[in-house]
Amino acid sequence: MSTDLFTFGEALSVFISTDTDSVMSAKTFERVTAGAEVNVAVAISRLGLKSQYFSRFGNDQLGSVMLADIAAEGVDVSLAKRVNSFTGAMVRNPGKSAAVELSYLRKGSAASTIEPSDILDSYISSTRWLHATGITCAISQSGADTVKIALEKATAMNIKSSFDLNIRRKLWSEEDARKVLEPLAKNVDLLIGGEDEYQAVFGTQEPKNVLAEANKRGCKIAVMTKGDQKMRYSIDGNYAELTPPKVLAVDPVGSGDAFTGGVIAGLLSGMSAQQALEQGSICGALVASMFGDWTGIPTGVAGVVSNQIAQKVRSN
Repeated sequence: MSTDLFTFGEALSVFISTDTDSVMSAKTFERVTAGAEVNVAVAISRLGLKSQYFSRFGNDQLGSVMLADIAAEGVDVSLAKRVNSFTGAMVRNPGKSAAVELSYLRKGSAASTIEPSDILDSYISSTRWLHATGITCAISQSGADTVKIALEKATAMNIKSSFDLNIRRKLWSEEDARKVLEPLAKNVDLLIGGEDEYQAVFGTQEPKNVLAEANKRGCKIAVMTKGDQKMRYSIDGNYAELTPPKVLAVDPVGSGDAFTGGVIAGLLSGMSAQQALEQGSICGALVASMFGDWTGIPTGVAGVVSNQIAQKVRSN
């Protein structure tokens, strides 16, 4: 089977308090499926392209319902493995009146046992784009090894790829993250990270300088995000900035993944890098304006957001 995107990592069952804005006082919770890589896969599918997602899930009910959730979004999960460990989870408050606070239940999870042999050459050679993130590197050494080898295979096979730094400070220290991620942040078509993540990996530098360094390391498009503030990017050494659409932010969680999915879909559709970044910013803004990682992800055809949706966001 040929696909437009292949990605892998850990999906989580996210339990969100619904009766109060604090896990400490909540009595009821809503469960949804989310995770950086699967969020990108869903975005690609919503935009009318074929995405394939791999992970290891436990032989438990959470694993079963999450696989059903992902498949319902049109993402191919036929490669997923079920193993004798638990499926990872997260508990968080909605963040409507208080800052988002979250707790992970993932150390030793099924997905943390992902290993390089899980990612067959055929998974990469049969796709147009490979996407990986630093989160998979953080959950285990075997996860980091898998990311390294997958990215190297994509380069060797001339398959386009992207890497999102995605530092999760609850999983590891900035020092440990830098040691692992810095060698990986090279030779990809798209490198994405927040301003603080670039600083953690490359050291404190002016945005122009750090993005230029990323380009010199073989990252064709290097993007530095900062929430709803001005986005900085460099394409083959050419620096520019982009102001994201202004929306009333309801839940920013997942907006970065929607941005990434929108950019990748745009590039796959034949857009210029700048057009793809603009599309990504529309996708990210829509997700931030609604509650939930998948709720606001727009629909489209052949990787392009519906013109009606795009115009509505731009007019805000």
